[in-house]
Amino acid sequence: MKFSYLSFFLSLSILLSTEEVIPQDVVPRNKIKFSLQPSVEQLGDMLVYRFQVTNDRSAEQSVWQFRLYLSPDLSITSQTGPQGWESSCLNEKGRLMVFWGSPGDSDIVPGGSSGKFSIRAKSVPGIVQYYAEGYAPLPQGEADSIPSYDDLTPYGPGIVGKTVGPVLPPDPFIAASFLDTLASYKHQAAALCWVGQDVFLNQLDEKLDQARDQLAKGHTKQAIDKVQEFLKKIEHEAKKTEKDQDKKNDKEWVTSEGYALLKFNAEYLIEKLEEQITKKK
Repeated sequence: MKFSYLSFFLSLSILLSTEEVIPQDVVPRNKIKFSLQPSVEQLGDMLVYRFQVTNDRSAEQSVWQFRLYLSPDLSITSQTGPQGWESSCLNEKGRLMVFWGSPGDSDIVPGGSSGKFSIRAKSVPGIVQYYAEGYAPLPQGEADSIPSYDDLTPYGPGIVGKTVGPVLPPDPFIAASFLDTLASYKHQAAALCWVGQDVFLNQLDEKLDQARDQLAKGHTKQAIDKVQEFLKKIEHEAKKTEKDQDKKNDKEWVTSEGYALLKFNAEYLIEKLEEQITKKK
């Protein structure tokens, strides 16, 4: 039987106060083969963020913790997890930590997966950090005297990565600045292999550059048209990639992360630009 989240950190506190160090073989909690496939769905004025967590059959440990690290000012309206998992939102070191943990026997074993992790928020998608941890017995003695155990990552002895999650929307909204944000997301998505390759990326850049030129001229409707063309390209390639998971060997692809990130931010930009046109009438 494993610890609950609070019991886990209480145990670490006890370890830190223990004077005697017991020699042992320390097993880090990063021996999982963790993959994460997010999806985002619009439900009314809310966005539902779902996460498919998979632990490859070659993993040496089961997954018993999954966390997202978000802005401390972000509002999460609801959170769900698989049966048998605890879930909570906590402020930790100036961040909002969305936590899921399996205190019992509900781990994601090697070869297993679950798509029942989700959160709801009104915020648009951005790039956020996740943390995942495999199960192994806690080391005995002073944990902080064991090199590269608890400080193996900024969050503990597991693994970290990047995924799509809610971020605070810009306030105030400035169209040109948000267009730059969308372009930056495109470049970051390309660096993370969520979107590729060069010819396709250049086509996306061209549409955003054209939208930027139209905004500079005060032609809001024409700028919307170019962002919509950008969006159509993303949607077209995402559908092709979904049908062919080996699409990365081709010249164009959009993963679930790239699709969620770019689609919903492009739609947010279009919505705000349309509001500006309505206000001028």
